[in-house]
Amino acid sequence: MTESRQVIVVGGGAAGFFAAIACAEKNSSARVTLLEATAHPLAKVRVSGGGRCNVTHACFKPRELVKRYPRGARELLGPFHRWQPNDTVAWFAGRGVELKTESDGRMFPVTDNSQTIVDCLMHAAGQAGVKLVTSLGVRSVVGRPPPRPGSAAPAPLFALTLTDGSALNCERLLLATGGNRSSAGLTMAQALGHAIEPPVPSLFTFHVDDPASTESRACRSTTLSPRWPGRSSAKAARCSSRTGA
Repeated sequence: MTESRQVIVVGGGAAGFFAAIACAEKNSSARVTLLEATAHPLAKVRVSGGGRCNVTHACFKPRELVKRYPRGARELLGPFHRWQPNDTVAWFAGRGVELKTESDGRMFPVTDNSQTIVDCLMHAAGQAGVKLVTSLGVRSVVGRPPPRPGSAAPAPLFALTLTDGSALNCERLLLATGGNRSSAGLTMAQALGHAIEPPVPSLFTFHVDDPASTESRACRSTTLSPRWPGRSSAKAARCSSRTGA
């Protein structure tokens, strides 16, 4: 008989929703709760890709895909053999959302509207029985010793203190709060004994006061060579600027 477990997913973004849906669909008896600290789940999904939501990228060979992740290529090769963009395309197709590929490889819903993706994730979560709680985050988490072999029922392994002061226990905890430096998820993971690799930006915006810069505001996938005072041009970083539609 499948055990009934309390699963808590912290973070109501795309990763949190996808994880909560996967947990609930894999084990229908699990009680899956998705906690979002703000009142607006999937907020970044709504604005990604200039409001169209670039869902994934048309690169379907794991060994090619890992080349896009210079800090984690070796670690991601195994996971990408288990799940890669082709699986993402199939996952959405199975839920009635068709994706299209643009000339640069980015994949969007054919509707060109991020709300299509938001609606799909919200509907899938509801169908799977995920309980969504908004405007409630996690203040701290404490790990507990695992139950002894032969225990009659799974003991709570995590004790959470929520931002409203209430407490919540669970057998499984998944942190999907994002990787920025201010993320509470990093602090919680560290408190549970995980080593944290210092995060670095991968997608970010530029604030440029020069009026001439507005001439390129409609560009995307543009290679830039920024320079900082006191640094030689040889050390200038190169990056891609994607400014939306």
